[in-house]
Amino acid sequence: MSAPKVKGYNRHQKHVQSLVLPHAGALTERANRYFGIDLAALPTMSDHELAAFADRATAMTRLKEILPILEKHFTTLIEGQVEYEQFVGKVLKQVEKGSKQIDKSLLDAWLLSKGYDKHLQLLNQKAGHGMQKLETEFRSEYDLNRLDFQSAIKLIHLRHQTKAKAIAEKMPQARRQIVIQEQLRQQNETRKELLTYGTAGKPGKGFWGGVKDFFRV
Repeated sequence: MSAPKVKGYNRHQKHVQSLVLPHAGALTERANRYFGIDLAALPTMSDHELAAFADRATAMTRLKEILPILEKHFTTLIEGQVEYEQFVGKVLKQVEKGSKQIDKSLLDAWLLSKGYDKHLQLLNQKAGHGMQKLETEFRSEYDLNRLDFQSAIKLIHLRHQTKAKAIAEKMPQARRQIVIQEQLRQQNETRKELLTYGTAGKPGKGFWGGVKDFFRV
């Protein structure tokens, strides 16, 4: 509903506008931008448009009543968010510090494990070389003992053969010696009988005695 026309109203609007417009400039612009108050348009606004300021003022009055409460809540929210972010930052710093320590510990443990693996490999290599050395020494000693035993057996066998050969060589000589001794004994006995009994021989000997003496030889 438009405002009723009053005699002289239009002239009043023009007078007000003439007072405002020369002083508009940057402040008038900021009044409209910051507060929604168009000073230049006020003289030409209808009652409904002007009533909107009353509505806004009523809403602002209600807002002003709860602003302290909202300020407290907002302050709590803002401070809480700031403290939370600070808390997260501190936790992340501790996480970074702790993670570096854990990573270093894990690296040290891994290096120790790898070092111990190398140590075991070295021990295995030494053990293998040691076993090969022991096996070589044992085999050499075993072969020497076997060679010594075989040589001893061969020496014993050689000595036995030498003694057997010597004994075998002595047998014919012994036999010849026995025959010679027997012949000498018979010659001595015949000579003794000849010298004792003469050419007739020992009494009672006769033919069979001579045969007996023959077989004795």
